[in-house]
Amino acid sequence: MFAAASENASGAAVPPVIPGPRVQASGSALFDYRPEICAYCNTETWCELRANQQRQCRGCKVVRFFSRVLYPPLGYELIGWQEKVLRDVYGTVRPEDGLRRYTSAFIEVAKKNGKSFLIGGMPLYNLLMEDELNPEAYGAAAAKDQAGLVFKAAQQLVNANPYLLSKLKVLPSTKRIIRKDRGGFYAVISADGELQDGIEPSLSLRDELHRWKTARSLTLRDVMTKGQISRREPLDIVITTAGAEYESPLWLEEYEQAKRVLDGSLVMDSLYVAVFEPDLKRLNSDSEYWKSREARVAANPSHEDLGGFLRDAAIAAEMQKALANPRAKSKYFRYNLNVPVKQLEDPIIEPDKWQACGGGIDVRKVVKYEPSLLVDAWKLGNEQCWLGVDASWTTDLTAVVAVFPPIAGGPTDVWSLLPFFWMPEEKVDQLERTCRVPFSTWIEQGFITNTAGGAIDLRSVIERIEWANQQFSVVEVAYDRMNFRVEAMNLIDKGITCSEVPQTFLGLSAATKFLLSIYPERQLRHANNPVLNWMASCLQLQYDQKDNCQPSKPERMKSSKRIDGIQGGVTGLSRAILEWQGFSPYTGLRSV
Repeated sequence: MFAAASENASGAAVPPVIPGPRVQASGSALFDYRPEICAYCNTETWCELRANQQRQCRGCKVVRFFSRVLYPPLGYELIGWQEKVLRDVYGTVRPEDGLRRYTSAFIEVAKKNGKSFLIGGMPLYNLLMEDELNPEAYGAAAAKDQAGLVFKAAQQLVNANPYLLSKLKVLPSTKRIIRKDRGGFYAVISADGELQDGIEPSLSLRDELHRWKTARSLTLRDVMTKGQISRREPLDIVITTAGAEYESPLWLEEYEQAKRVLDGSLVMDSLYVAVFEPDLKRLNSDSEYWKSREARVAANPSHEDLGGFLRDAAIAAEMQKALANPRAKSKYFRYNLNVPVKQLEDPIIEPDKWQACGGGIDVRKVVKYEPSLLVDAWKLGNEQCWLGVDASWTTDLTAVVAVFPPIAGGPTDVWSLLPFFWMPEEKVDQLERTCRVPFSTWIEQGFITNTAGGAIDLRSVIERIEWANQQFSVVEVAYDRMNFRVEAMNLIDKGITCSEVPQTFLGLSAATKFLLSIYPERQLRHANNPVLNWMASCLQLQYDQKDNCQPSKPERMKSSKRIDGIQGGVTGLSRAILEWQGFSPYTGLRSV
């Protein structure tokens, strides 16, 4: 499936009077982009004036280059999913200036769907048609043999095409393609080769990310992406097949990030995602589904049922091998159905139902977030609440979540969560790389407070608790004794009631089950705080032998997941549901 955030080439409607940016491409002509009606798709978007005096949008430009220049000499045709990817990635523009919206893309598809010649054509388009001076395109792979395959498709496209041969020179020995006017080049590099820190890619293509398993692979990724910041319209594109979970931490990080963008729990406007896979929930619940034609079509966008070249009989033959040999089943799942060998855990909290609990407000849309927005909109001032604290020093975030039971004059059955987050300033870059979420952006928007130094300054947390005590009727501060006992004693000295909540099944099970029972019924509101949304998507549970459960803390040094806001919310709920007058955590009802 494609990212819900993907748009067509038009982006958003724009007035046809704004002058377009004048940018040089191909070492010669200046392209003057301006809002116009594209002569080829009739879309109002940013267009250039071609030599034949026809206006052409950026989506049509890339599609026409592939379908009319690149592919005909080899007898290939663009098929539906390939054209959509090209139009989305290259043709989706920012309405205010016509620049590309997407600076990165994650595309995952089963093998034999025609991705080689798709990525083979991208660097050629970058060299000849893109709006970058002295373009540098790089194809990257984990090892030299794979890098050779990355280069092979581009080489075939050039050698079969007289027009391309007039513009480009292929150097097979060094795996490079250079423009004959020396205005740019395409080079192939691998993690097991020499890495150069000084590169400035206008386009980076990272092939088969599931094979990137070494520390040098991570270095290669960083070298390529960090070198792009000087470029006007950089593109970092991953095209891969599903990996084996925990075999490649780099693939797992980027796959998890892509899935969160798809389910809406993470908003990254500059990242394009297309993941072609079967229904994973059904795959786990229906033992026959993986054998079906329906599953094969979902994972293979070049399937004949979708107008492609891939015959169902060929994929079904691989499925028969998996039925005959259990050891071949994992390979079939991975390579033909594009499913990780060991499936990622299903999310405990369903993203669509969680995000439906905004309470009439979506703070993801505000330029600068202020808690007073929700205090005023939901009339929380002076209302009774409990504060749940999940504190840390460096690796995790610290969270304080204000938990409000249903308030007078508001929805009679809706609980409100007002979360606050902190992280140490010196750890922001490291945690962004580990967790693959935009902490810097969230800090700038006001959703996270960063405190100076390498550890969280808990004085800032205390100040927020004291602020809450003035704004609301704080019944208790519920806390985990780890990292917060001293602060709790100081708060008690100031007249604020604090209660230690054991982080055990006994202490958290009722509150965990309560949270999971109210959000599907929209008996919860959280305004879609993006940090809390992300943490909700990370939640997993642990159980004892009596069916009690509690949030399972991710391994801090290994996992990209964090659940501090959910942990703080559950900790606060554990006291709120016990002390809220007449409430039973077992029935979910108030007594009459």
